[in-house]
Amino acid sequence: MPLEFINELENKVDKLIDSLQKARNENKEINSRIQQLEQENSTLKNESESIKDDSLNSRAQLDTVAQKIKEVITKLETVE
Repeated sequence: MPLEFINELENKVDKLIDSLQKARNENKEINSRIQQLEQENSTLKNESESIKDDSLNSRAQLDTVAQKIKEVITKLETVE
């Protein structure tokens, strides 16, 4: 009886060790994926800021062009 009990405990310990190793491997994979996502997030944030800056610059250029068009229209109206 004690030998059976010891064998049973040994089997349970082996299963627990296997479960622990699987959990550690899964944890490593998850941490790796987290790092990848953090890097991707950082890249996307930088790209988003760049696009935002480009958009603001384009907006400023459009505002300048619109102002010049208004000035030309005003000049044309005074000619008539």
